[in-house]
Amino acid sequence: MRRNEIIVLCVAVFALAIALIVLTLLDVINTAQGIEIIITSVLVLVTVGYVRRTAEIADATREQAEATRRQADASVKMVEEMANTRYDAFRPIVDIVEMPMEPTEQVKKAFDAGDGNFPEELPCVLRNVGIGPAIGVSSFIIVPSNSGQRPWDFGTIAVEEKTAEMRLSPQQTGDRMFLVAYYKDVYGRDVESRREVTLDKERHSWNIHPLETQVRKITKEGAQW
Repeated sequence: MRRNEIIVLCVAVFALAIALIVLTLLDVINTAQGIEIIITSVLVLVTVGYVRRTAEIADATREQAEATRRQADASVKMVEEMANTRYDAFRPIVDIVEMPMEPTEQVKKAFDAGDGNFPEELPCVLRNVGIGPAIGVSSFIIVPSNSGQRPWDFGTIAVEEKTAEMRLSPQQTGDRMFLVAYYKDVYGRDVESRREVTLDKERHSWNIHPLETQVRKITKEGAQW
């Protein structure tokens, strides 16, 4: 118990003893009853003091635990920031650059008929505009022999390098179409670049939208965003 708590306890016991002496002299209680009251009162006061002290210790423990948790969170955040800084120092960004191509007569007829079909392939080059090499770059192309799509491996694209022109096949996500490229950074993280492709009915052609990139786990089937 603290010193001030002990002083309060002593004063309370002393005051109680005086009151009991007076009651005993007035024959309100006998000596045995007075002693029993004093002992019971002292035990109650001591118990209250220890309960209060225990509550204060518990509060201090909770505050210490909260401070430790905040310090741990700050440490984790600092480690994450350091890791992100390290990642960003070698982050590749593969841009999908559309090469000029006039709509074919088949595409124009589809627009005139109201079909508005997307072209099966668009001439593009992949260019690494980041500050680290893009490893294991792949995208989708049309294979004329079986009239289907398959992934095409472009290998590693160094910084500021680009591939030869290839006809990439747009991929469908829901009701939207995208040109996509998958690759890894030097830390083995999966990265995806994509550009949305939309139809332009006025020009009987299509629009290629701004580049989007995302670091995420990519399955063999190629996941949807």
